[in-house]
Amino acid sequence: MTKNNDIFIREGFWKDIENSKKTYAHIIMIATKPDIIKQAPLYLELKKRWELVILVHTWQHYDYNLSKWVLEEFNMDVDINLNIYWDIHKKYSLIVERLWNFLVKLNTEFHKIPVPYVHWDTMTATTADKAAFLNKFAVVHVEAWIRTFTPNKEFYYNLFENFEKGEFNWKKYYESLQCFEIYEKGSIEPYPEQFDTRAIEWSTWFFAVPVKLYKKTLIDEWFPKEHIKVVGNTVADAIEISKQKIDKSTAFDKFPNMKWKPFIFITIHRRENTQKKERFLVIYNAIKKLIQDWVYVCFLWLYASEYAIDNYWLREDIEKLKENYKENFAYWPALAHHSEVIDMISKAWAVVTDSWSMQEEANIVWVPCVTIRFGSDRTETILNWTNIIAPPINSKLITKIVLGAISNNKMIKKEHLYWTNVSEKIIDEVLKILKKDWTLFKYDDERLELWKFFNWNI
Repeated sequence: MTKNNDIFIREGFWKDIENSKKTYAHIIMIATKPDIIKQAPLYLELKKRWELVILVHTWQHYDYNLSKWVLEEFNMDVDINLNIYWDIHKKYSLIVERLWNFLVKLNTEFHKIPVPYVHWDTMTATTADKAAFLNKFAVVHVEAWIRTFTPNKEFYYNLFENFEKGEFNWKKYYESLQCFEIYEKGSIEPYPEQFDTRAIEWSTWFFAVPVKLYKKTLIDEWFPKEHIKVVGNTVADAIEISKQKIDKSTAFDKFPNMKWKPFIFITIHRRENTQKKERFLVIYNAIKKLIQDWVYVCFLWLYASEYAIDNYWLREDIEKLKENYKENFAYWPALAHHSEVIDMISKAWAVVTDSWSMQEEANIVWVPCVTIRFGSDRTETILNWTNIIAPPINSKLITKIVLGAISNNKMIKKEHLYWTNVSEKIIDEVLKILKKDWTLFKYDDERLELWKFFNWNI
């Protein structure tokens, strides 16, 4: 890592590019810890096939717990570090500018055709795709068209009014979430990720879609169905890799009071939950009630939740909880290795989270998930009976929903939604397109194959 604000390029990188006989440069974009985990299987698959692979890290998540240890865990070597900094608007512009300059040099000076792979709804994805698209390089969108589906206003009014009357029934509520008709699209939550994912689609040529639901909705939005393939979710491949390392996990050394106990695993980090005081207090007091009721609670602190705890004057309170409930409460920084996370959640009685990736991981390792949001960008997990929404409006309601998920564990269906060998399927499809069309970017005359009708004679 450089000490100034310059882009960092691995020593010998340009020489390696010059010596490569490959036409295409497969560019794997990473920034956050989930990016790394989900892009790792693609990176490894391309390496296995001896393709020219370039790993570009924006350096958004840069410390060991959020980035470096996971890179080491998956044997990933960063080639380009864009070294972004400052506030979010500055980071957006820096990625576009710095990646743009890199792509131009790669293409014009070294005659490589960039094939960028961007992941889901991240800031990196929606900026990297612009840098590529404005250079006439379309992207591969991994985990494409994820949208938040939210139960409508009438549904929530009925829920909250009935709860206040003492008429809440966990089983009926759980069953009511399976009705697709109650859901509406158009939410801006998670913020700003729902903007990011929408903004990527128009610069995408290949949509790697995790489940059938999202293929249908992409087609409904007028995207060409021939560009869309249901391939599963790369997190399934990452979990298979991490499972091989669980025997070396030291996760429970950090949480000895959780070992062999029926604990719940909690992570909270979404901006709309941590930066809005009312919502965070609802969530925090629900967690506090669970702890005081002697439920075993493993609460991972993240930067966003730490910000909220300090900003809303809860530090003294959580320290008292740690002191008074040593037997059943654990509070610790984010686990550095993915294998440690999988070790923990696979042994939990339930996952309680506002994270999108945790909803998937809970599904894959067959653990009930409670999503503390008003909707979900993993609606398929709700419609397949492996996830339940706990809206952050009422602390007592959240507590009841969490306890219900634990006590009704057998009702939670154990169905793995995300397939296997996903990265292999994605790379097969991308290489097939490149072999046929030579490029992922096409104007309409090329896309519609109208070349034989050209006539520029007077």
